Amino acid sequence: MDYAKTTLNLLKDGPKRRQWLVNQLSPRIMSERKLDKTLKELVEEGKIVKHSKTSEEKGGWETWYMLPDHRYLLEVDAQKIDGAIERLKPLLLRMPTVEEIAVEAGITPTEAEQLSYRLATQTGWYKPTRKLIEQTKTILGEALVCAARIRDRHVDENGKSKDFIYEQDLEDDNILKEAKRFLKDYPSLLPELSKDGDEVVEWPSNTLRLLGENYSPIGRQRPNFFAINRGTGERTI
Repeated sequence: MDYAKTTLNLLKDGPKRRQWLVNQLSPRIMSERKLDKTLKELVEEGKIVKHSKTSEEKGGWETWYMLPDHRYLLEVDAQKIDGAIERLKPLLLRMPTVEEIAVEAGITPTEAEQLSYRLATQTGWYKPTRKLIEQTKTILGEALVCAARIRDRHVDENGKSKDFIYEQDLEDDNILKEAKRFLKDYPSLLPELSKDGDEVVEWPSNTLRLLGENYSPIGRQRPNFFAINRGTGERTI
C-alpha cells in the first residue's frame, strides 16, 4: 500500500489534527508508529507542513499537518471559525448558519462561508436546513422558558409542577434536560417571566440573537376547575 499517497489524500481538503489522522488510519490502514514515520518523511520531503499550536478550547498543544498551500487555513480567521462553531453548537442546539458564524467570529459572511466549507471536515460543520432551524428554535425557546420556571420555582427540577404541564417532556427528556443545562451553564440567557410564570416579560439581547425573535412559549398552564357551593355561592378550586 502507498502509505504516503493515502495520507496525502486525507490532507487534500484542509489541515488535519494528528489525532484525527490517527483515528482515520490506525490501526485499520497502518499502525500509529507507521503513520508517524510517514508524516515525518512527508514533512522532510516538503510535501506537507507540520504545525503545533495551542488549543484555546481544549488547552495544551495540538499538532496539525497540511499541504503547503493550506497554511493560511490555520491563521487567525480559521481559528475563529473553529471556535465560533464550538461556542454556538451547544447554544443553538444545532450547527450554526454561515451568517451566525460570521457574527460570532467577527468576519464577513463571504469569508465565513469560504472557511466554513473548507474546514468542514475538520469541524464537522454542515449547513443546517430551514426545517432543522425552526425545530431547534422551538426546543431552545421552550428549554429556556422551562429553565426560568425552575429558577423561579414554578417547576421543580424533575419537571413536576402544579401550574404547568411538562409530562410529555418528561417522556422525551429533551426540553427538561436542556433546561437544566442552560440553568446551570448559561443562566444569563434565561428570560424574565411574569409573576405567575406564564408569559415572558423580556428576553435578554444575547438570547434574541440566538432565537432570532421574541419567542412566545407554548401554552402549558394547567386548567383550573372550580366548584360552586350551592349554599354560599362561593367558588372553590
